[in-house]
Amino acid sequence: MLQLATNNELVIDGKFTGLGLTQRREGSVVYTMERAGRVYAEHPMPHKRYAASHDKPVSGAAGRSQLEADVRELMGRLG
Repeated sequence: MLQLATNNELVIDGKFTGLGLTQRREGSVVYTMERAGRVYAEHPMPHKRYAASHDKPVSGAAGRSQLEADVRELMGRLG
C-alpha cells in the first residue's frame, strides 16, 4: 500500500522509502531525499504525471496503483 507522508516521502507497506514525490508544471517528480550520506537525485519515471490520490483520475494521468508499481520497480533498480 502506497502512502505519502507530510514531508512528501513515499511510504510503501508502512516503510519509508527514502524517495519523495512532488508535482511540477511539467509533471510528477520522484526523487531521492537528501539525508546524511544520500544526495538529492531525480529519477526518470515511465509516466510524465501521476495522481497519488486516485487509481483512475479523470485527468488521464497514471493513477495511484501505477505509481506504486513504478516506485517498487525503481526501488529494485536502486537496490
